[in-house]
Amino acid sequence: MPETLRSSGAVSAAIALSRVLGLVRMSIFSRLLGAGALADAYAVAFRLPNLLRDLLAEGALSSAFIPTYTDVLARGGPAAAFALAALVVALAAIVTGALTLLGILFAEPLVLAITDGWSPAKVAQTAALARIMMPILALVSLGAVWMGMLNAHKAYARAALAPALFNLVSIAVGVALWFAGLAAEVAVTLWSVGTLLGGVAQALSQIPPLWRLGYRPWPRLRGITTDPGVRRILRLILPAIAGVAAVQINVFINTRFAAGLGDGPVAHLEYAFRVFFLPIGVFGVALATITTTRVSEEAARGDRAALATRTGEGVSAGLLLTSASAVGLILLAEPVVRLLYQGGRFGAADTVVVAATLQAYMVGLVPYSLVKILAPAFYAIDRPRVPLLASLLAVAVNITFNALTHRSLGAPGLALGTALAAFVNLLVLRLAFGRLIAPLQRDGVARQIAALALANAVMGAFIIAAWAGLARLLDRAALPRALAASLDAAALAIVIVTAFAIYAALLRALRYPGAAELLAAPRRIVKRLTGRAG
Repeated sequence: MPETLRSSGAVSAAIALSRVLGLVRMSIFSRLLGAGALADAYAVAFRLPNLLRDLLAEGALSSAFIPTYTDVLARGGPAAAFALAALVVALAAIVTGALTLLGILFAEPLVLAITDGWSPAKVAQTAALARIMMPILALVSLGAVWMGMLNAHKAYARAALAPALFNLVSIAVGVALWFAGLAAEVAVTLWSVGTLLGGVAQALSQIPPLWRLGYRPWPRLRGITTDPGVRRILRLILPAIAGVAAVQINVFINTRFAAGLGDGPVAHLEYAFRVFFLPIGVFGVALATITTTRVSEEAARGDRAALATRTGEGVSAGLLLTSASAVGLILLAEPVVRLLYQGGRFGAADTVVVAATLQAYMVGLVPYSLVKILAPAFYAIDRPRVPLLASLLAVAVNITFNALTHRSLGAPGLALGTALAAFVNLLVLRLAFGRLIAPLQRDGVARQIAALALANAVMGAFIIAAWAGLARLLDRAALPRALAASLDAAALAIVIVTAFAIYAALLRALRYPGAAELLAAPRRIVKRLTGRAG
């Protein structure tokens, strides 16, 4: 497991950069547009290409492509793997290009399908923004193929850095809009154009490192219907699409529930999810990226025991990293949301709702991340129906819970339904793993869980006491807004850094696998940065 942590370190750092920039992007957005009707419109318009992107590219296509590409690379070498990639690029361009065109033509019916009770003006505004951003589907789908190739060649950090460019372009546009002082209706349109430009940068940034590996990004149609690699991908992708579709049904239904609650809840969910996605991206996605490649290699060798060992290492690392993140963000949700979003058109009342929504999301952080680590093993052994079944059951739980509670619980209740669905998904995958692959047993698992529980309890008690003490010292009401925000940032940094040190040191003392590497990680990162700077 320490090896898994070390391997994921560069990926985590790259993804952390992207996710932090993503929060900066959303922080600028919240001040420009607040959490009302225009923010709702942008959130739904951006969600339309993202639903299809997650369905076809970063979800199903990646799950089917990476194991197949890795197998071809191991057996036939780079030339055979690049030939397969050329066919997949052509196929992805044809499918996503056609869907992009349809999305532009039928944007308004799509908006009506995903929302409930919106006025004609709000629907028209959302459709106009969706038409601007719909090409993101094709761009990011091609980028997902190239990212999968980089991961298969173990260029993890280079692949993980691509989304950072998306956020950098959006931030540059947002800063320009902020200083221009434009009306909100104009700002949201130009922000959507910046979002599209960010998608262009994200996709194309992955070509140079692949070019240096010998790949040329020219699509190829000859053999697209007969190539065994393409056929395997299509065989895997159909149930994978169904499985990812189950997750997207959750998003679709939750958006309709939120849209039916008036102006604001759609945006509240989006703001909270962006914070929730920070630890998922930094830890869950990084570990899943490493685990996917490694289990694909073990599956290609036919070694089920080694596959289970690799997955178990990922699970241990995931528990180490995400449990502390969940506890910390549940306890510090309100000051974190206030620091990130409050200001301009985003008020204190929005902070309270978004913080409660974030706390509900964080309940599902650990299972959500572990699902990403466990699911690739089933695709690697050509058993995609298991993740499909798990996703379908999770959807049923989510829809039932939210249908019963969304009127009374609002946006926080919708987030809680997502968390409960993640627990169900994890339970199904965990039960099936031992039966279909190999026992997922680790030595001393009870001792490790007890150590995690103790370390999180001590860390949580420290956070509660430390933040309460600092909050009494900081009389925010008597301070200018900029100074209050600066003091909040400093106080949060002190609490978070100290809590991390307590947590990691206690787990190292309890000999939890990987705790020593976790404690040493900040020092190692600083050393690398200063070494490169020198």
